[in-house]
Amino acid sequence: MRRGWFGLVCLLAGQAWAGSDQAASDWLRSVAEAPRRLSYEGVFVFQQGDAMQTVQIVNRPAGSGKESRLTLLDGVPREVRCSKAESISLSTQDGQTKWERRLNSRHFPDLLPANAERLLAWYDLKPGKLARVAGMDCRQLELVPKDRYRWGYVLCAEKASDLPLKAVMVNERGQMLMQYAFAEVHIGRLREPVAAKLPASAAPETTVQATGDTLRVKQLPPGFVRVAAVKRKLPQHAEATEHWVFSDGLTHISLFIEPMVKPLQPVKGESKRGMVNMVVRQVGERQVTVLGEAPWAAIEAVAMALESK
Repeated sequence: MRRGWFGLVCLLAGQAWAGSDQAASDWLRSVAEAPRRLSYEGVFVFQQGDAMQTVQIVNRPAGSGKESRLTLLDGVPREVRCSKAESISLSTQDGQTKWERRLNSRHFPDLLPANAERLLAWYDLKPGKLARVAGMDCRQLELVPKDRYRWGYVLCAEKASDLPLKAVMVNERGQMLMQYAFAEVHIGRLREPVAAKLPASAAPETTVQATGDTLRVKQLPPGFVRVAAVKRKLPQHAEATEHWVFSDGLTHISLFIEPMVKPLQPVKGESKRGMVNMVVRQVGERQVTVLGEAPWAAIEAVAMALESK
């Protein structure tokens, strides 16, 4: 199966969009909107390197947004609940449930931004052939980066509804970095409820908006903007840490800012797997960590552009 998908990437590399730019934009918008406008439930598998997880998902549209619940079926019990108003992650261990607010409500198959057509400034859209995932026919499409600051994606959208049934992140050589794929999915009327009350024992994590008055970024990679900035208390950290997120709508990079507690040796962690990269360095009186599922060029560009205000 992997050879088939890698072969597809190579095959599509030489193809161009057969229709107009407007047709490409309309199709991409439909694929992006499908996970938010449809009701569906099912089970998908997430694979990253040698690790695999199985996730149950229930989703329904709610006004101009959606309500969804994702339940991890392996390991420590964990659940993610998303709505237009907020997104939270719950985990239960030793009889205690803790929850924290997530910085966005995106998850498979809802991976593309609402203004997905803007991605075409940074990615080429290339069509593929019909395939089959979870017993359903789907149409393949590839988002090919125009520069070295983002990874590519190969999606397979259900033929009738445009709901993504599979998503594969690939590097510049077309090799799989991670993938999501439905094992089974039902589109239409739900059999399972989406929302549920938080357990009475659930303890929230304290998160506040960050002021962003400690550092600034001189220049971000093309297409990237800051989409979130919060301050939160992380485990084994004496003081709250600022967490910023930069994104082009598909690729996300995190920046963590914390006070210096001792002299720091800079760290550059270019991943051998080529997916998660990291830089740790000192900027003024702060220790900064830049990391993300993004190419090394993007992580390094953000890290080296930081300066004290």
